[in-house]
Amino acid sequence: MMALSIPTYLNQYREQTMRQIESEVIGAFIKGQKAKKDNTQSTGNTLFLHGHAIAKIDEDGSVWVSNAGWESRTTQSRLNALCTLLGIDQRVCTRKWTMRIDTMTENDIPMGSGWHLICQVIRGVSA
Repeated sequence: MMALSIPTYLNQYREQTMRQIESEVIGAFIKGQKAKKDNTQSTGNTLFLHGHAIAKIDEDGSVWVSNAGWESRTTQSRLNALCTLLGIDQRVCTRKWTMRIDTMTENDIPMGSGWHLICQVIRGVSA
């Protein structure tokens, strides 16, 4: 399991093409801060899209993701933005609603509406 120092990757990936809502709200979520913009909200430990939890960070720094039963392009975009801001190479594919965990072996896991562990973060470390 990979442990990441936050916000180490935040500044590096903000310059990539990403919706402002994703950069601001998901960036706040990763840092453990509250933020809300339009349909996306961070409570600091949980990321919501249209009121449905799509990502959470446990006390031990484990980052979990879910599509919350909504297989939409917006859900895909938010989860991919989260992976990008964390600096991890994982992608959600909406054609089959799978998550590519390991790009070297191209193993996909079905998303379903359950929770999937993607990495661990260490909060409170300055870049």
